[in-house]
This record gives sequence, structure tokens and C-alpha cells, in this order.
Amino acid sequence: MSHQYTLTDHDDRRHRLAPTPLARESLIFLVFVPDEDIGVIAYSWVDGESRAGSMGLVFGRDNERFTQFHAEGVEMPWDADFDDWTVGPLRIRHGAPHQSAHVAFDHEGVSLDYHFEATTPAFTYHDNAGGCPDWLADNRLEQSGRVRGTITIGERVVPFDTTGHRDHSWGRRDWTAIHQYRWVNVQAGDDIAINFLEGAALDQHVQLGYVDRDGVQSPVVSVSVDMQRDAEHFSYTSAHFVLIDDLGRRTEITADRRDALAVWPAGGLQSHDAGGPCVVAGQPGRIHIEEGWRPDFVAQRKAMLAEDFASEQAQAVLAKNRGVGQLDGSLTS
Repeated sequence: MSHQYTLTDHDDRRHRLAPTPLARESLIFLVFVPDEDIGVIAYSWVDGESRAGSMGLVFGRDNERFTQFHAEGVEMPWDADFDDWTVGPLRIRHGAPHQSAHVAFDHEGVSLDYHFEATTPAFTYHDNAGGCPDWLADNRLEQSGRVRGTITIGERVVPFDTTGHRDHSWGRRDWTAIHQYRWVNVQAGDDIAINFLEGAALDQHVQLGYVDRDGVQSPVVSVSVDMQRDAEHFSYTSAHFVLIDDLGRRTEITADRRDALAVWPAGGLQSHDAGGPCVVAGQPGRIHIEEGWRPDFVAQRKAMLAEDFASEQAQAVLAKNRGVGQLDGSLTS
């Protein structure tokens, strides 16, 4: 079957998926509020049988939860579209194609009113040299924007007017193909916007995304990574990235702290979503780093970073680390 990879206005709406187990269409909207230690993830998806789900997280520093909800298996009409899409507490309304969206939820005394206005063209990973991997999606768009609205947590009302990000993917999604990934979004006002996906899946080293600077958007061609993480959460405490884009531009990003973190399950992986301030191309900005790891790997790394092997679990990790050349539980000579 041939695919049309050039984005159209219709691609900002719902697609008809194949009725196969791995078919999935998803939308995600993000905001990390400066100086408030608050992050928000609003996420919805639908499969090829028109069964939908949604997830909302409002979180604080070090995996603190203000609210969290999850809806799954909601039967949706086949003609329901993203111009007015409600699954569980989450409502999404797309406006002009690739330009605007409104996202809202109200759950257990915590509510979100979020307006997205694009500041960059929608970018598809098929614009990268290797295209969009077939385990990730048939196609996928990423877009930076200005986000405005309010988060209400009980009596606390937090207005925001900052930068944020959204994505929209459709087609085949096979989470089990992924060894590890990081999905990073950076903005410096309306002047600089970056998205990249870097990691390993099957036999591929994945480097996808864009740099939008000086009014020109260009595909990423290489990503270098240097990160430090804490032992408690195995989430970033500092990060340094260097991107080269297709125009040959070098963009450097540094971050030395996070101000909000959520850890949650995603397709058999453990997702670590954190955000905070950064410096990008010499300008102050905001960064969101989502990393996906296998949960057993995270548990092992926490134990090794802590270097405290008193617990039974830590002793098991240490034994595994020492267990080189074992056969049927015994060391070979």
C-alpha cells in the first residue's frame, strides 16, 4: 500500500486506521509552567476498532501528583473527530488545521484550560533522511507553540502564558521494538523551537526531529547527548545536547535542573517526563525531556547509582552484575 507523507489539512484530524492490533492514533499536549514547579500531560488515543483512551497528569517536583486519570476502551462513534473529541474527563477541540487547539479536563478538584497556537509549521518525521520508522507510526507530526490558560488545583489557580509542544501520530505502533528513547522539546520564546527523538529500536539508532531558528525549519541530522541522573528517580539532573541540522547549523542546549517530573508506564516501558529551564543557542528557554526505559533496567541503575546493597533487591542486582559466565546457575571454570 502506498503512503502519502506530505501533510494535508486532513492530517490534523482523525484518520481511518486498519483494524489490526497495533493500529493506534494519538494526540499529546504538554506544558511546564515556569516558576510554579508544575507539569501537565494531556494524552488521548484511539485504535482501529474505534476504541479510545485518555490520560491526564498534573504533577510537581520529584513525581508529586496533583491528579492523574486514565480511561481505556471507550467506544467512539466512527464519525467522531478531533474538532470535538471527549474521552473520559479529557476534551480536545482542534481549530484551524495545524494552527490551534483547545484542551480541557476537570478531575478530582484539578482542572486544565489550555489553548495552543502554533509558532512553527507542523513537522513530519518523514522529512528526516530515514523517514518515520514503521514501528513508530505511518506518519507523525510534531509542532511547537504558544500555550495559554489556567491550571486549578483546589483553591490554587495558576495562569500560564508560555511555550509548549504537541504531537499527533497515526498508524502502526510497536512499543516492544524500542530499547530506549528520549523525546525532547525545547523552545526559547517564539524564536527557537526544537523537537528530537533519539534512541535505539531494533537495529536502528534513531535521530529524528527539527530545529526551527531564524525563521527556518530544518531536519535534524545528528544528536549528541550527555546527561546526568539522580539515584532516586533515574531522571535528568543536567543535560547537554548538540544538534546538527540539514543546513549545517550547530545548536547547543544545556539544562542544569528540573522543576517538574512524572514517572508513568507506557507500552511496557517506564516514561520519565521532566521539564525545566535551559539555555539554547545562548538564549534562555524551556526544555521537556521524556525518556523511556525498561523498568527492570531502571531498578538496576537505581541500585548501582545508590551503591547501597543492603536490601535483598539490591543484593540480587549486585549478584546479576557479578554473574558473568553463569550456566544453569553455576559459574563456569
